[in-house]
Amino acid sequence: MALVQRPKSISIITVIAIVLVLLAFPMLFTPSIKRMGDFVPMILGIIITLQFVSLIGIWHMKQWGVQLFIIMFCVRVITFMFLDLYTFRFFFNIFYSILFLIFFLIHYRKMDTNL
Repeated sequence: MALVQRPKSISIITVIAIVLVLLAFPMLFTPSIKRMGDFVPMILGIIITLQFVSLIGIWHMKQWGVQLFIIMFCVRVITFMFLDLYTFRFFFNIFYSILFLIFFLIHYRKMDTNL
């Protein structure tokens, strides 16, 4: 297996995305989220955790990272729509996720298919 060199654009975008995902984590503990239901913080926590895992996979230039990122993007959008969380954060999430996804897909063929 050949070592795949990570492009600088992927490095920069992945670091920014990791910071944004880590900044989303405190949202789980807000009273407004807790009032939505007993399982809502747990579901949002799973989504945030899997987004973080997908970014680690992208950092290591693995195709499964991009695939998981796409899946979690769709799950996050559907979940936020289901919970009626149409805030600035929702639209900002969509914007930066699509922007990052374009860069990830450009380098998708260079990524390793193995785990």
